[in-house]
Amino acid sequence: MVGKVVTCTLVFAAVSAAVYAQQVEIPREQSVKAKEANVQGMGDVRPQTVAYAEPPRLTIEQMRQAGAAAGQKVREEEHELDADATAPEPPPPPKKKQIAANAVRPVERAPRESEQPVPQSIIFSSQTAFTKLADGFDFPVGKGEARGYYKARGYRSHGHQGEDWDGVGGGDTDLGDAVYSIGDGVVVFARDCHQGWGNVIIVRHAYREGGSVRNIDSLYGHLNKILVRRGQTVKRGQQIAEIGNAHGLYDAHLHLEVRKNLAIGMSRDKFQKDFSNYYDPSDFIATHRHLQSSGASTRVAMNTFTYDSKIQWDKLRNFSHAHTGGGSSESAYALKKALATQSAH
Repeated sequence: MVGKVVTCTLVFAAVSAAVYAQQVEIPREQSVKAKEANVQGMGDVRPQTVAYAEPPRLTIEQMRQAGAAAGQKVREEEHELDADATAPEPPPPPKKKQIAANAVRPVERAPRESEQPVPQSIIFSSQTAFTKLADGFDFPVGKGEARGYYKARGYRSHGHQGEDWDGVGGGDTDLGDAVYSIGDGVVVFARDCHQGWGNVIIVRHAYREGGSVRNIDSLYGHLNKILVRRGQTVKRGQQIAEIGNAHGLYDAHLHLEVRKNLAIGMSRDKFQKDFSNYYDPSDFIATHRHLQSSGASTRVAMNTFTYDSKIQWDKLRNFSHAHTGGGSSESAYALKKALATQSAH
């Protein structure tokens, strides 16, 4: 047992001596060089077993000098940073444009209800215009109620495409009487068409029904005088013309049409003369006297009369020497009926 202990002791002593023999003491100069190489090439550091010698002690004076030098270097670096961070001077502001004292920019505004409606040309272009959604429709004579007038001739599908309104005085007693727009809208046609028409106005209306916006055209024919122009917005009940006789062709009366098809214009022979393109005017007005409207405006098309562009209006002549001297038998019967109804009241 004692022999084994002695043997282990001898082996441990031999191993310790071998390890001690491998340790190398590096001189002081070599240690400093190794440190510098380590600082310059940090990427090439390899593990080494180095016997590091303690650096020499510095005196108080040397430490003060080193601190002063470090402080000076810090101040120089801060000065360089301040110089780099200095913002460049802002460029001088651009010179303001001189505006003439009399240069005034026009401002458009909607007229107040108390003001007289001013004729308004279309907005944007000749292709479209804005109009107020109609809040209802009235009759074109007798201040919206047709009082003092009678329907001399009514609408007939495939026949008479409108209504003729006459004054109860008969003949030309209503010549020059006021013609009113049946609802809010914009004038899309206003001129002398000559022949059997004379002066004609077409007003385009927009109204809301069944959750959607719909459009119709109202036509006023045989006028004595036109008081509006194309592109002008008009209000419900606004006077737009005077009752006429188509340059003397007929007894004075107003011809009124209400159209579903906005492409007809003055080319009626190009379209079916039935309810697919027309309304019975009195029926339409009676069923649309009062409509819900928020007063909003909507855009409508202006140039929809495709066939009218081929008509040379100024080359057409007036039928002014064929005055009938009286109305048709239908008109005479209607007048008699209107007078009887009036006397009954």
